[in-house]
Amino acid sequence: MYEVFSRVETTLKYIIDKMTPFIMSEGRKIVTNEENKKDPNKFTLRLLDFKAEVDMIIESAFKNDMKF
Repeated sequence: MYEVFSRVETTLKYIIDKMTPFIMSEGRKIVTNEENKKDPNKFTLRLLDFKAEVDMIIESAFKNDMKF
């Protein structure tokens, strides 16, 4: 799908505009989670896991396009 969407710049912006709130929301859930706040190791691991997950999505689905 990325190949098709990347042909028109506005479609990529649409996808980015939809992904950004999702990433922010999920990150906020990790940061504000009381269980995570109590355990710095758990907090750090959860945040790193989430970043790895997002990085993998961007790499595989969006050919590591830096706009994402």
